Amino acid sequence: MSGSRVVAFVMAVGSLAIVATTLAWPGGNAGVPGPALVPRLLGVALLLVALVLVRTPGTSAPPMVRHHLAVPATMLLLAVYAAGWRVVPFGVLTAAVLLTFFRLTGTRWTVALPTAVGMAVTLQLLFERGLGVRF
Repeated sequence: MSGSRVVAFVMAVGSLAIVATTLAWPGGNAGVPGPALVPRLLGVALLLVALVLVRTPGTSAPPMVRHHLAVPATMLLLAVYAAGWRVVPFGVLTAAVLLTFFRLTGTRWTVALPTAVGMAVTLQLLFERGLGVRF
């Protein structure tokens, strides 16, 4: 079995696990989406990608480049973000994670810093003023 087919198999199992664990969650009520909507959509989308990978697995992997290391580093960064959610204020944590992500992907400091701060401030305002969610 080729590497991309192994990835497709793992992705398919993960997507089915996502869908299975959300079966007990409410799908929605009176046209208002419930908490199961996004995970189920993600699970179905991942399953479709897995099926495409099985059908057209690709020929070979490209040589290791900087951005290949950014993928696992980004996954670790998201875990740190989730772990720091209740410990660090939302705006500060979001800005720090975005800045780190931008730098991981090679974005210059002069672009990464104002973009990360601007996005964190925008998200903070959107959640607090627009949606009424307090952190």
